Order: sequence, then C-alpha cells, then structure tokens
Amino acid sequence: MKWSKLKSLVEDKFSQSLSGRVAIFSTRYGNCTCGHAWLTLDKEIIANFCTRAFWNRAAGNYYLKDGRWVTDSPIPEHVSANQKKSYGEMEYGELSRQDAYEACWSFVHDLTIDESISSEDPLIQSLAMLDKRLGKRRLKSIDQAKLHPLAKRLLTVRLESEGVRVVST
Repeated sequence: MKWSKLKSLVEDKFSQSLSGRVAIFSTRYGNCTCGHAWLTLDKEIIANFCTRAFWNRAAGNYYLKDGRWVTDSPIPEHVSANQKKSYGEMEYGELSRQDAYEACWSFVHDLTIDESISSEDPLIQSLAMLDKRLGKRRLKSIDQAKLHPLAKRLLTVRLESEGVRVVST
C-alpha cells in the first residue's frame, strides 16, 4: 500500500476535535529505504522516526526483540541539547521509519482499540490516544502510568481538545 493511502487511513481514525492539528508524514532519500517519518502537533514535530538515527544510535548494541531490531542504549553523548529537544517525546533513534510504517499498518488493520492502548509499541499507543473510538469517559479512565511519554502528551492534548477536565487525586 502506498504511504499516502496509509497516512489517510491513519488520520481518518483521529478524533474530530483534533482535525487539522495532528498529522503524520514520511519521506525517503533516493532509492534506499533510509528516510524518516514524523508526527506533528500544531505543525511542530513531536516525534521523529529516523532510520539512520535508529541504526546509528549505538552501533553494535542491537538485538532482535519481537521481530524488530532494538537497542537499550541512551541518547549518544555527542547529540547536543538542541538536537535532543528536536526529537520531541521520542528518544533519539527509538523507532525507524519502517517501524512507523508497521505501527501505522497494525493500528489501521490489525488491532482493536484495547490492543492499541495496551501495545508496547509507543507509536501504536500514541495513535490510540488520538482515536475517535475513544470516548470522553474512556479517555479519563486511562492509566497514564502505563503510557509512553509521547502517548501521555497526546492523551493530554486530546483531553484538552475534548474539553475534559481530569481531577487529580
């Protein structure tokens, strides 16, 4: 499936209250699969899924987990504070562009809303917070302690856009 069609299917699942505020994009460089995908909120990049950053994150420290190459290494020391900030809520190199494609495909075609919310994939979990299948009552009941930082941020944005006040205990 072409990216433009997948992008459209993903964004069609977003809540109407976020219409035009959240978007997902992708690009590639030349004939290789390198490139990046990114998620924007109010035209500001909040997550960047860069293939090159993923593979350069900590060369040699990768292992196969659930069919994906992952690493537990932190953000490299040579990355400046400005660069760290530009990566948004996702760690530098946390996901590649291909991971973003797979997450979008699963979100649209394979997973229920409950499976998406409880997914270990940070992008699937984040997309679930934007999903129009989640009502206000359900949004208020989500355990934020179990969410990835990106998903937490998008949950907060969604609650605000829906006009839902959460009372802290």
